[in-house]
Amino acid sequence: MIPARYAATRFPGKLMQDLGGKSVIRRTYEATLDSGLFESVFVVTDSDIIYQEIISNGGAAIMSNKEHSCGSDRIAEAVKDMDVDIVVNVQGDEPFTDKESLEKVLSVFYQEDSERIDLASLMTPMKDWEDIMNPNSVKVIVDENNYALYFSRAPIPYPRDKEINHVYHKHKGVYAFRKQAILDFYMLPMRSLEASEKIECIRYLEYGKNIKMVETQHEGVEIDTPEDLERAKRIINKENLLNPKSITTSEEVVASKHKNFPMVPKVVFGKGAFNQVSDIISPERNGVAPFIYLIDDVFQNNTSFIEDRISLSYTDQIIYISTAEEPKTSQVDAIVTEIKKVHQYIPSGIIGIGGGSILDLSKAVAIMLSNSGSAADYQGWDLVNNKAVYHVGIPTISGTGAEVSRTTVLTGPERKLGINSDFTPFDQVVLDPELICDVPKDQWFYTGMDCYIHCVESLDGTYLNAFSQSYGEKALDLCKEIFLGSDLDKEEADAKLMMASWHGGMSIAYSQVGVAHAMSYGLAYVLGTKHGIGNCIVFDKLERYYPDGVALFKKMKEHHNINLPTGVCANITEDQLNIMTSVALSLEPLWENALGGDWKTKINAEILKEIYRSL
Repeated sequence: MIPARYAATRFPGKLMQDLGGKSVIRRTYEATLDSGLFESVFVVTDSDIIYQEIISNGGAAIMSNKEHSCGSDRIAEAVKDMDVDIVVNVQGDEPFTDKESLEKVLSVFYQEDSERIDLASLMTPMKDWEDIMNPNSVKVIVDENNYALYFSRAPIPYPRDKEINHVYHKHKGVYAFRKQAILDFYMLPMRSLEASEKIECIRYLEYGKNIKMVETQHEGVEIDTPEDLERAKRIINKENLLNPKSITTSEEVVASKHKNFPMVPKVVFGKGAFNQVSDIISPERNGVAPFIYLIDDVFQNNTSFIEDRISLSYTDQIIYISTAEEPKTSQVDAIVTEIKKVHQYIPSGIIGIGGGSILDLSKAVAIMLSNSGSAADYQGWDLVNNKAVYHVGIPTISGTGAEVSRTTVLTGPERKLGINSDFTPFDQVVLDPELICDVPKDQWFYTGMDCYIHCVESLDGTYLNAFSQSYGEKALDLCKEIFLGSDLDKEEADAKLMMASWHGGMSIAYSQVGVAHAMSYGLAYVLGTKHGIGNCIVFDKLERYYPDGVALFKKMKEHHNINLPTGVCANITEDQLNIMTSVALSLEPLWENALGGDWKTKINAEILKEIYRSL
């Protein structure tokens, strides 16, 4: 039985809202029917609109009395003359009702204590402190045998001692009743606890009924608010969002070229800005949910520089991360798994402190804490469905632009490719030039050149527009001043390099990089070459594509007495060379930006292999 009322208090008409071409109530009905667990499935409603929606689409519906105060009363009226033993109540706003959860709630009537059970219901562990505090999320506490003790919209138990590791449970609106239990419910008047909480199952507890709770990991989406509906639409329409095939007008095609990219909403800059971190992130803490600091392990033995200046509270944690290799999707998955294993709640935020690798890992971890599967599933453009947890970027090396980029670049099992999404950019960036003062000279140069190469590839690309040009030109001017000038002291140079990195990252937010980055990705995938130095090694051989940019790069290299590694591809096999070229050529937007729409006529595997062999 699926009780369905049109005039919902929080979101009137929600059951008739469109959800991927079908109404919410129709999707709930079909999901329940498709489970194959029931002799009959009915929608029980007082609404002509909902009744016709189900009947006209081949479903079964029952019109009920309009005066019922809750769904259980509505069901009791419908089943009183039916020859049934067990009645299951599925909420009409649960379009993602799944078979496994329904099987679990039915299974309790075949267990040893089944004679005690008047009804059974579902609960799922809660990880998000914001959800725990949300009165729209009904919480349940149980005894040692999983019988319900109480339901509440408040967090129960109240977390007076924040060190106690209690697992909160959300009540899911699925019930399995013995027929007599629901008929008894119909005859019993509402009492004060139910009236106060507006939670109908409290009536059973007030009259001494036994409710067996069954844990499920399936969360689904309850459509309580317009925001819930939008979240459900993203799930339903995932394939359509990724591969839109609908017919569009010429005006719509033109409009789609103007992408509404999110940018970092908050940034603080200046010497000593790192000391403000605790004050900055404090308003973002969700109850006792921790902040997780992901820090480059280069600082592990120098705690006075970073760790000693961090104020930890509750179960906040510092995790030191090795950047010996390029960031990998498997590394992201391992960090996320460890965080979920150690911490009861989804973190209040991820704070990344380090160079481009740490910043990319931090963005990816923040995404994967709120999205299922592996990070490898999201390598590409606009594949992320759910908003990332709050995340902060604090660079200790400048040049990569990772602090402002819409992308987190990761090497996956099949390719090196970024997670490029609206949810990737940091919510907060802290730019403190003091943090880059001790970067080794070679590393300082390689990351600075990453910024320089961003600018050259963006400014020389076919994707160039006024937005990317304005940022790219400023970043390029700063790079020339920093890497060819002689008037800047170290402190001033560090501050300007931070600004160059920021502008360089912004220059490709609405544009793209090019040949050097594509080929560097191939190097990194096969040989594990770090991104900054890989870009430099490749760019040094790209005179045919960027003659002026490469000439200036060689001057910068000479000015700072930098000797690039040679012979990096001297001993690679033909199979490795094939993989390198395949990875590089798979990055089509980079080649189109570099060479135009007909880029496939200008570049091929043999040309790339010739360049790779020269490295």
